[in-house]
Amino acid sequence: MNLNESHNWTRQEKATQESATAHLVVMGINYHSCPIFIREKFVIPDSCIKHALAALARMPHLREAAIISTCNRTEVYAVVSDVQAGLAEIESFFMATQSVGDHEKLKPNFKLLRDDVALHLFRVAAGLDSLVLGEAQIMSQVKSAHRHALQAGTAGPILGQLFQSALNCGKRVRSETTLGRKAVSVSSAAIEMARELLGPLHEKSALIIGAGHMAQICAKHLLGDSGARELIMVNRTSERLEHFVGNNLPNKEKLNLRFNFADRQELAAASDLVIVSTSAPGYVLKKSDFKSSSKQVCIIDISVPRNVDPEISEIENLRLYHADDISGLVSKNLAEREALSNEAEKIVFEALEEFHAWERSLLVAPTIIELRKKIEAIRAEHLVKAERKCDEQSAGGKDAFEELSRALINQILHHPTTQLKSTSDYWMLKQQAEALRKLFNLDHEKSPVCKQGFDSLVKTTI
Repeated sequence: MNLNESHNWTRQEKATQESATAHLVVMGINYHSCPIFIREKFVIPDSCIKHALAALARMPHLREAAIISTCNRTEVYAVVSDVQAGLAEIESFFMATQSVGDHEKLKPNFKLLRDDVALHLFRVAAGLDSLVLGEAQIMSQVKSAHRHALQAGTAGPILGQLFQSALNCGKRVRSETTLGRKAVSVSSAAIEMARELLGPLHEKSALIIGAGHMAQICAKHLLGDSGARELIMVNRTSERLEHFVGNNLPNKEKLNLRFNFADRQELAAASDLVIVSTSAPGYVLKKSDFKSSSKQVCIIDISVPRNVDPEISEIENLRLYHADDISGLVSKNLAEREALSNEAEKIVFEALEEFHAWERSLLVAPTIIELRKKIEAIRAEHLVKAERKCDEQSAGGKDAFEELSRALINQILHHPTTQLKSTSDYWMLKQQAEALRKLFNLDHEKSPVCKQGFDSLVKTTI
């Protein structure tokens, strides 16, 4: 075995040991079953992910953990040593992190086990499980979740492989399918919704509160030829606005940065369209800020948690929409995108089968290694005997014996090795591996991880 093979086997052995009593789970909330007023209570800011992962790492039944927290979902992916105990610990984590005390009504209500976890994450990374089908930003969010878990040391071999497979799946969907090429973002969907509500925007005035990534995407759309007549942007700090305006933007003359964040209420009341996208922990526009409005104002709040007081909608002439309204109003291209999703689903299931193949390798790799060790020991023993009996006449005699014996081993082991690796049924795979162990008298005691891996992985993946 050369150095590279040894290194690969060390990693494989580590993954096998990790999976010996491992169960893959995901638990949390997402837009399928929770409206925004509940999801926003569970949002974990990017600056707090490190501390959240540290808290999960202290849970006694959690071996690996990663967190995806976006406007659509907050989900904990974990490898646990006991399913029920692990899920209970993750639920307690959610109870501790939510920003309200009503624990009975606000609980994580989404959980999946084993193969369903991989399928779910692959669909998330592909944009097939987003509020806006084909949403483009989720890939960077999955990548960020993976990076945070690696940096915190909570992503071991199983979650590491799972997330890398999900990212590869997402990349394929975006590069190989029409859905990927037509991918949209929540920001672009917000602008599309504004056009449905207000009609053509070229005679409308717009205000954007915030200067983060999503706000900047909105601004680029509104600065386009079919965008707003004038665009005002305000932010708590000026650095992001200065960096943004330094980009190669179209129609810069329409962009107005002369106002301060403190002017936001007055500016909002005077605008046709207001888009709010900040990371503020509370409301940046409140009902008390508006006595009344003499003109029709459309406010779209794409922040999670929400940054606009819901009671603002009670004021005459003010119409308020938030992230959950986007999917209901942006429907022009929905049927087309859903038809195109079939291409993406095919890639998702191909990626799932590749991940299953990797899982199966955790079952068969130890058996193959032990089998080869056993045959190699027999070969070495008989080679020594043959060398003693043979009066070598040439310096190459020993090399010839070596080459012949290795060729015999490879030929003998080729079919059982390929047969093991190609078997997709877990029960049959276990039976074949155990049969090999009995037939070749492979020592269970010398490789306890192997048998534990068989028993555990078969139980957890069926």
